[in-house]
Amino acid sequence: MAAATLFFLDIGLGPDNPIKQLYGFAHFAFFALMARCLVGLSFFSRKHFWFRFLLIMAAVFIAGGLIELIQPCFGRTASWRDIGFNLLGGCFGLLFLLPPDRKPSERFLLWARLAFFVLAVIMFSRPALALWDMLEASRRFPVLGDFETRLETRRWSSGKTDKNFARHGRASLQVPLATGIKYPGTTLLNGIGNWTGHSYFAFSVHNPDPEPLFLTVSIRDHEHFRRGGLYNDRFNRSFRIEQGWNDIRIPIEDIKNAPLKRPLELNNLAEVVFFMVDLPQPRLMHLDYVRLIP
Repeated sequence: MAAATLFFLDIGLGPDNPIKQLYGFAHFAFFALMARCLVGLSFFSRKHFWFRFLLIMAAVFIAGGLIELIQPCFGRTASWRDIGFNLLGGCFGLLFLLPPDRKPSERFLLWARLAFFVLAVIMFSRPALALWDMLEASRRFPVLGDFETRLETRRWSSGKTDKNFARHGRASLQVPLATGIKYPGTTLLNGIGNWTGHSYFAFSVHNPDPEPLFLTVSIRDHEHFRRGGLYNDRFNRSFRIEQGWNDIRIPIEDIKNAPLKRPLELNNLAEVVFFMVDLPQPRLMHLDYVRLIP
């Protein structure tokens, strides 16, 4: 019961802290033990396996659902993915931690465990890859994006790695800019880190066409979204991008002091957006060497 209180504690980790990717593993472990404790009750001693399985999995689903509903009241975020980890943990408890006298047939157990492993690989692959990439991002910080690692594009909302074109290193992010979209571009969502103590935010943009691109950079913290996402509560600046590579630096002090009524929280940034507005025809840009400068 004491362990359940951890679901309602905000332990104060920043949004890019790799430890947050371990939450899914914690959900899995807690509900695996919960299922094992429930199946050990005398009530289930003479019940058929499927009765036990369905009843306990229903209890796991209800308990997990209630936790997710209550979490926003404690500063945490509800997630369907967490419910999936809860159910996977319940399955593990019922398939691998059963007392010897309460197991189903060996044939059934074999196939059920194989199915479980398939589901586990599917469920855990995403947080495992995210954890690996976040650790790599922490190691390479204050470089936010130079697109030299295989998983790096996962931090961005759109674009693909171009290994044949770069301003720095061997690759860049190729971003298609489509028509019919109000704000085509790409957004850095993970690996942002703490910008406190740095002097400049810098990046390079390539425009392949003679016609200029008008690029807007918007930087938002988590408080911005809690305050309603107003335009004057974030950093916004537009740049004229001429043909070829354009190297841009933005003073961190300008970013920090951009909101009208408060400083931007440099240690709690949510996203960095690069976008155009209402393009009349499809365009293309390359983004490279996104970094902070001391």
